[in-house]
Amino acid sequence: MPIFVIIVTVTLVRYHLLFQAELKEAQELRQAQIATIGHYLPPALANTSVLGAASDVQAALKVALDFHPELQRLVWAFGGQTFDARQSALLHPKVPAWFESFASMDPLTQEYSVALPDGSQATLSVVVDGKASLEQAWRTIGTQMRISIVNVITIVVLLTLLLRANARLLARLKLATENFRGGALHTRMLEKGTLEMRAVAQAFNAMAAQIQALVGSLQSTRSAHSEQRHFTHQFINALPLPVFVRGHDGTCLGVNKAWEEFFHQPASAVVGAPLRSDFVAMPHECEARERRNQPQQDNEISVKVGEHEVREMAYFKAPFTLTDGSQGGTIGALVDITERKLAQEALLAEKERAVITLSSIADGVITTDASGRIETLNEAAQFLTGCTAAQALGRPLATVFQRDSASQPLPHELEVAQFHLVEAPVHALNQFLQHRSGERYAIEFTVAPIRQAQGSAVGCVLVFRDVTETRELEKKISWQARHDALTGLNNRAALAERLTHAVFQARESQLLLGICLLDLDHFQAINEQHGIWVGDRLLKEVAQRLRIGVADIGDAARLGGDEFVVLLNGQRDLSTIEAGVQALLQSLAQPYAIDDLLINCTASAGVAVFPQDKASPDTLLRHADQAMYHAKQAGRGGLHLFDAQQDQEVQTHYNRLTRLGQALQQEEFRLHYQPKVHLRTGAVVGVEALLRWQHPEQGLIAPGHFLPLMEHTDLVVDTGEWVLHQALAQLQEWVRQGRRWVVSVNIAARHFHRKNFVDRLRFLLAQYPAAPAHLLELEILESAVLQDIQHMREVMQGCQALGVCFALDDFGTGFSSLSYLKRLPAETIKIDRMFVDGILDDPEDITLVSAIVALAKAFERSVIAEGVETPDQARKLLALGCELGQGYGIAKPMPAQAVASWAANYAGFGVLA
Repeated sequence: MPIFVIIVTVTLVRYHLLFQAELKEAQELRQAQIATIGHYLPPALANTSVLGAASDVQAALKVALDFHPELQRLVWAFGGQTFDARQSALLHPKVPAWFESFASMDPLTQEYSVALPDGSQATLSVVVDGKASLEQAWRTIGTQMRISIVNVITIVVLLTLLLRANARLLARLKLATENFRGGALHTRMLEKGTLEMRAVAQAFNAMAAQIQALVGSLQSTRSAHSEQRHFTHQFINALPLPVFVRGHDGTCLGVNKAWEEFFHQPASAVVGAPLRSDFVAMPHECEARERRNQPQQDNEISVKVGEHEVREMAYFKAPFTLTDGSQGGTIGALVDITERKLAQEALLAEKERAVITLSSIADGVITTDASGRIETLNEAAQFLTGCTAAQALGRPLATVFQRDSASQPLPHELEVAQFHLVEAPVHALNQFLQHRSGERYAIEFTVAPIRQAQGSAVGCVLVFRDVTETRELEKKISWQARHDALTGLNNRAALAERLTHAVFQARESQLLLGICLLDLDHFQAINEQHGIWVGDRLLKEVAQRLRIGVADIGDAARLGGDEFVVLLNGQRDLSTIEAGVQALLQSLAQPYAIDDLLINCTASAGVAVFPQDKASPDTLLRHADQAMYHAKQAGRGGLHLFDAQQDQEVQTHYNRLTRLGQALQQEEFRLHYQPKVHLRTGAVVGVEALLRWQHPEQGLIAPGHFLPLMEHTDLVVDTGEWVLHQALAQLQEWVRQGRRWVVSVNIAARHFHRKNFVDRLRFLLAQYPAAPAHLLELEILESAVLQDIQHMREVMQGCQALGVCFALDDFGTGFSSLSYLKRLPAETIKIDRMFVDGILDDPEDITLVSAIVALAKAFERSVIAEGVETPDQARKLLALGCELGQGYGIAKPMPAQAVASWAANYAGFGVLA
């Protein structure tokens, strides 16, 4: 098939080139004809036109057409006359239609100009038909095609004859090969045919003769080897010992009858399988009967027979080589020595059992003879005494087992040298053993007599154990029960005992006792900012400074968290107590260097004084805690002395705080919404969610009466979570109604500083999927931001990544600066109402509001004014560039259900619209 493809391809390429050449030659021939006519005909026609009549000109054109049959048309034009001569009958070339369509030779036209004697111009147009040239090209190409067809037929015939000859040769060769493979080694090929066929037949016949000779020789050798193997096999089977042959690669080559009978396995199950040992493949599971380690000869092994039986065998082996001298493997034989080994094992069993028992226990065991000399001691006894068996055996017990002088006396004033004389077991506790190196171990021991069957004593056995770790653990547990694990100071339990004793001493000595409770300021923020590890280091440093600041280390204790207690004993007056506490506060206020950090941390102290406060120890501690809370409320970093009035105030504060917690749980809180509007157009742009307390008895309570109480407690965090829930639910409802108002929520500083604030906000937003995050605005106080601006910036960026916006509330009332405004990514600045109140008559307020508006525009922030009460204030704010506002002059805070109707009726201040 490839040959025919090549023939067809070559033929097509040849005729393609031939067509191109013939068509080009026909085109050049037509152009030469036109050139010839243009050379002689125009001058002749010019003379005829001047000298002859019009009929002469027409006759001359007709003569030219007759002389040149390939001409299709001649047109002679001069002096306004035109003579047109055409062939009377068009030529029809004798070519196939496909060839005529393929060649597509269009008529060729050429014009010639000639000057007449009178100076005018005449023009001759010549049109030559291409059909005559096309016929000439077809005659040439047709002749070549007939020649090519004859050539192709000749080649195909020759190839067919050649292939048939090769096929006959291959069939004969295949037949001979199959007969030879089938065992007919006398098969030969007939040497006839072409020279190549005879050469192939001769080569095959020579090879077949050689193979036939080799196979005959191999069969003779195999017969001799078979006889030899049969004799060897009978000889090995006649041996009474199990014999096997193993190859150099570990494969079993053969076993005798004794092997099959011994292992209860046929030879077919073993021969050809790998032997992982020199005797038999042993599984890894436990054997049916455990064997103790016994002295063995090099050729003694254990063999598993059947499923459960294990036999002791003597193993003999010898290597064998192949005929070429290479290593062939080994021949092995086994001799059963199980009974002999069992007898040896029985003799050693009892002694081994005793040795293993003594070696396996953790207690030290020493035995002596009747004279008190050591006969045996186990490994534990060697370790505790420091004497090896070689050093101790035969020596008196008292020289190896040496009691320390710190040991408690033994009963009946018994001595170690008398242990072999005891008549009954003796138990001893709280003893110390002197190690050979001088080290001392806490021990307990028991000594008892060793008696024969008839009852006479032949020595003693001493059993002792190391209880050092047990006693150390008891001490450690006792210490941990009374001390703080982190700082090492007394814990609450130890403090209670210490305080009770100190109260008793103060009562007896008529001196003052100061109970000072210290609480670190902003410790939670340090923990969240730097991590718990830094917080623990800080607590340790505080404890160390307290140790230095007290007369007795036991007077300092840690209650838990960041709270510490210091007892000031034997004080003569209050000033001495206050001076001592101030010294502690100053010491604790010094910076703390923790690794590469420098942390500033102060403490607040509350002090209760006995006997001025004649209360129980527990109550004194509670009073100190209340005083400490009052010190924190007063500004942190100071101290406060407890008094009864303060106790009442603190109790009232706790009661009110508890009541607020109940109000949150009982859903007594409400959210009212104050609209935010565009001062010029009156359009509602958003609302601010404001907390109210619907007290069941006192009615609706403004936030100023209860929010300050919870500001520094975790209750403000729980309340903030509740507010966010309610605000998002209402925002979702408004969005469904088509009112896309921005809802602002105030966030307390303690809430915003929570480490998981962003995660909690993400969780809340996920609960209200229909409430767009960009319509939620969080308002934070400027004063809260300035506590830790970097942390606040990171939290704000985390919230903004969720889509939430921020407003900076009460801007200008704190320590505002351009750097703070630049670093805080708040979208909105709220002008505090204190500046809006005086905007009409106070130049300073006008200047401040103008500055805030200018800052907001410079930093591309939105600005809104709080506390807008009158149209004049709104007009002034618009003049200063502030277009957004909220306040009682626009609308008071109202329930959520009233906002929609208010917004529909609100028309702005009127004069500003």
